[in-house]
Amino acid sequence: MTRLVLPRMVQRSKGVVLNISSASGMYPFPLLTVRKCSSAFVDFFSRGLQEEYKAKGIIVQSVLPFFVATKMTRIKKPTLDKPTPERYVAAELNTIGLQGQTNGYFPHAGWLTTVLVPINLVIYFGARMNRAQRTGYLKRRKLRELANQSNGKSDRLKSE
Repeated sequence: MTRLVLPRMVQRSKGVVLNISSASGMYPFPLLTVRKCSSAFVDFFSRGLQEEYKAKGIIVQSVLPFFVATKMTRIKKPTLDKPTPERYVAAELNTIGLQGQTNGYFPHAGWLTTVLVPINLVIYFGARMNRAQRTGYLKRRKLRELANQSNGKSDRLKSE
């Protein structure tokens, strides 16, 4: 996508590229390594492009949101630190041109883990949380498989 849009922006000497990643890429978490690395790549890629193209009038911003109340995050009720997508986008758009890297929403920028908590502690607690989530998921999956077997669904699926 970058290869498609940047040449025209360079011709016009103006343009804005917002690369949306995730604040989760700021820390390595066991069991989510690929996701975290992908988020970190988008952040580093964006910051590198910003340096390469800022003299040409192009703004490239790396956007690293924390939680937003969406179906994907399963956060049904927005709060101050978990805004609606509309509120998040409105706040993020106000940061264009001010920062090359942003959390986009003021309450997200104030998360203590980004400043005060040592990285080893963040990784430790992240790993614990992810292991607990994985264990819960595997238990639920096993229960579904057993329920399907007792209902005869797995036999019917095999014959189809």
